Amino acid sequence: MTSLYKDHAVYMHALIHEMPRSSFFLTAHPFLFRPSKKRELLHLENEVDMYRTATESSSYDAETQETTIDAYFVLEIDRENLFEQTLEKLREVDSANELRKKLRVVFRGEAGVDAGGLTKEFFQLLSEDLFDVGSSLWSGRYGETVTWFNADCTWDDGGYEMVGLLVGLALYNGVLLDVNFPHTFYRKLLGLPLGLEDMIDEDLKRSLGQLLDYEADDVEDVFCVNFEVTWRNLGQEQTVELKPGGSGMPVTNENREEYVLLYVQWLLVDSIAHQWDAFQLGIVKIMETSSTLSLFRPEELEVLVVGTPDLDWYALQNNVKYEGGYDADSDVIKLFWKYTLSIERDTQINLLKFVTGCGRAPIGGLGALPFLIQRAGPDSHELPTSHTCFNILMLPDYTTYAKLEEKLGRAIVECEGFGLE
Repeated sequence: MTSLYKDHAVYMHALIHEMPRSSFFLTAHPFLFRPSKKRELLHLENEVDMYRTATESSSYDAETQETTIDAYFVLEIDRENLFEQTLEKLREVDSANELRKKLRVVFRGEAGVDAGGLTKEFFQLLSEDLFDVGSSLWSGRYGETVTWFNADCTWDDGGYEMVGLLVGLALYNGVLLDVNFPHTFYRKLLGLPLGLEDMIDEDLKRSLGQLLDYEADDVEDVFCVNFEVTWRNLGQEQTVELKPGGSGMPVTNENREEYVLLYVQWLLVDSIAHQWDAFQLGIVKIMETSSTLSLFRPEELEVLVVGTPDLDWYALQNNVKYEGGYDADSDVIKLFWKYTLSIERDTQINLLKFVTGCGRAPIGGLGALPFLIQRAGPDSHELPTSHTCFNILMLPDYTTYAKLEEKLGRAIVECEGFGLE
């Protein structure tokens, strides 16, 4: 090495070490991650936490010198009393650590062993009662298409906490829920600020927008509103001031922006603070160790919780795998896709539930869903079956379209559960 090169190398080494250093963390820039990778990271984080929780509660037998690890939180229930028994058993749990083990669901009287499919079915069935808009927990103001907190329900903290606990369990175990939370819910869950665009009531959002956009200088005379909110609860008129003295303070051109901000704050935050705090407490009991959730954007978190209703069956057709002698050119497989792509949307959803335990697609859509069609013997009068734990459809080698249509159609409508006694 020449002296000149050595001097240059020494100079560059010194220069590099004198340059200011900066740290770059991928997790500080979540937009760099695809939603599917965020989901995988959350799943991995939860799996690690499940293992850690299970090992912390392990027991050692000095006589046999064996360590016993109870890896699961087992929830054994009856289908007929699923909702009531679930709440009862969760209330009996002494520590949230027990719930942070991997969930295993057992339906009494059924032979199925839960490898994921029963848990998916459990949460789908539970959602019907858990998010019933007719219950006192949820507001009926928005109908059955939106699940939102009932501001007038101030007596059931335990109910809200239990719902939060079950939402947390579904997230923790990577299971989709059948619930209609609005986009605003996911912004609140991530601790993001809320504005007029987050208002759930479209008519009210439009009215407040018109107030802000009004161009003349007679707002007070035209809109005739004060800094207060009035609503009816059980036939009784209720009023709350948005600020001290608000009932006698008219909204004018000068203060209308403040009025809208206070109205949004009251409706989406203050009026349901009691209910939200109890609900969030339930989620935190399960997800308190998770740092990955903060990487999700609201729309990504929504798909993580409820999946997407956009079902691209052609994407699934391109992604599906075959076993047992089937391939894409098998006659029965061609019949299957002819049937699947031609049936009504509701029947397609039932087919997806039959095979996977859920009627929605995960992050990434149906093209990212593991899906396997396996040969279940030659042509016969047997119905197709499925292993929802692994998203496997067991399909006999039917020789005619009429038979496949009749047998598969019956299976996806009539079959539920695992070997009922």
